[in-house]
Amino acid sequence: MLTAIGISPLTCSTNTNTALNTANTANLNTAQVETGTDTATGDSAKNTGDSKATGTGKDSKSTTKKTHGPTHTTFGANDPAGSVAILTPKTTAQPTPLYKIGDFVTFGWNYTGLQGTPTAIDVLVSCSEVTETWTLTQNMSFATKVSYVWDTNKDGDVAHKPLGVQLYTLVIKDSDAAISDRADPGYLDTFSGLQFGLYTPQPYTPLSDWKCVGCNAGSNHSGTQAVGFALTMSIITIATFTWFVAGLGLH
Repeated sequence: MLTAIGISPLTCSTNTNTALNTANTANLNTAQVETGTDTATGDSAKNTGDSKATGTGKDSKSTTKKTHGPTHTTFGANDPAGSVAILTPKTTAQPTPLYKIGDFVTFGWNYTGLQGTPTAIDVLVSCSEVTETWTLTQNMSFATKVSYVWDTNKDGDVAHKPLGVQLYTLVIKDSDAAISDRADPGYLDTFSGLQFGLYTPQPYTPLSDWKCVGCNAGSNHSGTQAVGFALTMSIITIATFTWFVAGLGLH
C-alpha cells in the first residue's frame, strides 16, 4: 500500500474517457524524440496501405479506394480493429505498476490484428482526476515492436501542469486519428488499457530526528492495558489449576 511508504493514496478515477475527451493536451515533446531523454526503438514495418488482404469467405476480402489523401485499403466489415499488446511492464506480476516521479519509465508493446499500417504513432498519459493529458511524443515512426523510455522528471517539472501522486492511463493511438475516433476494421484503435501510479517519495530523515506519528500516550495506554490483561489471565490460570489439583486430592 502507498501509505506504507509515506505516500498519499492514489485518488485518480479510472474513468479514462472523461479525461481523454475533456483534457487540454500539451505537447511536451516534439515529433523528433530527444536523445538521452524520451527514446523509442523498434523494428521497422513497411506501409501496407496499398496491399490487399487475402482470406477465405466474403468478409475477409479487401478493396482499395482512392481518396484525396493517401490510399486507404478497406478490409472486411467483420474484421476486428488492430490493438496494442503491452510487453513492458509485466502486468501479470503487478496489475497496476508504481513508478517514482523523476525516474525513467519503459513502456514496451507490439500490435495484434493490425492490417493497415498507421502513418505514425502518438503516445500520451492521462489522469481523469485532474482532467489532464500529457503528450509524451507525437508522429513517432511506426514499428512493429516498440520500447519507449519516458523521462518523468521532464514532465514533472512543468509548472502549470506538474505530475502528481495519482493514477494514470497510458494512451497509444494513430497520429491521424482523434482519441475518441473509432478505428475502421483492420486499423489501429486507440489503446487505453494500461493504468499505473506515480508517487513522490518523502525526503530522507535521520533516525535520530525521526518521530513516530501515533506513538503517543494513547499507544502507551494500550500497552498498559495489554500488560494488565496478561497479568489477570495469569492469575485466573493459577487459581483454576490450584482448584483442579485440590479437587482431585493430588496435593
